Amino acid sequence: MRIINIKIRALIIGISFLLISGADKATAEASGITEGLKATIDQVISVVTNPQYKNDRSTRRDKMKSLIFPKFNFLEMGKRSLGQKSWQERTPEERKAFVDLFGRLLENSYANKLESYSDEKINYVDEIVKGQYAMVKTEVVRKNDTINVDYKLIKNDQWLVYDIVVEGVSLIKNYRSQFGKIIHNDSFDALMKKLNTKIEKLEIGDEEQADDKDKI
Repeated sequence: MRIINIKIRALIIGISFLLISGADKATAEASGITEGLKATIDQVISVVTNPQYKNDRSTRRDKMKSLIFPKFNFLEMGKRSLGQKSWQERTPEERKAFVDLFGRLLENSYANKLESYSDEKINYVDEIVKGQYAMVKTEVVRKNDTINVDYKLIKNDQWLVYDIVVEGVSLIKNYRSQFGKIIHNDSFDALMKKLNTKIEKLEIGDEEQADDKDKI
């Protein structure tokens, strides 16, 4: 059984994150956690909209990824998306390989969507901090509707994103459900092969082919 449509989910990630850069300054004052996210995305958008990189996709992607990568906790995201049971069944080498692939998948899917940046706004509704966990609750305001987007972060040395919840739907829970089905119906190796295929297509910019019937 094929996994969740990454194009749709990545589109939500891309739109929700990049909209932070268009936030109305009249909204609630952001804390250091929110400001950290906003500062990063402002930098990413400056790369996306820079005419210097318009026809230099490779350089643009490299610069975007160098900004995006440090704000995600890919280890935490990978562990949660694979699920506790499957994670425990993996060898250290398999865990590292999976986290590396999963990180590349998110990076490339996110970068694809950021490159179609549009100028919408976001309202900061609330920020909740409980120990090493935090949630930044936002409302993405578009012309015809408003989307609730919550960012879940975990703090080790710094606050990093480990999940995004859009209209009550967790990105990581979606991945976990779909990854689990592939492992159950086929194997962990089959999941890794599908991830590799998807990433290869995304990295060469073949988004249409990356959304074929064998997509992850």
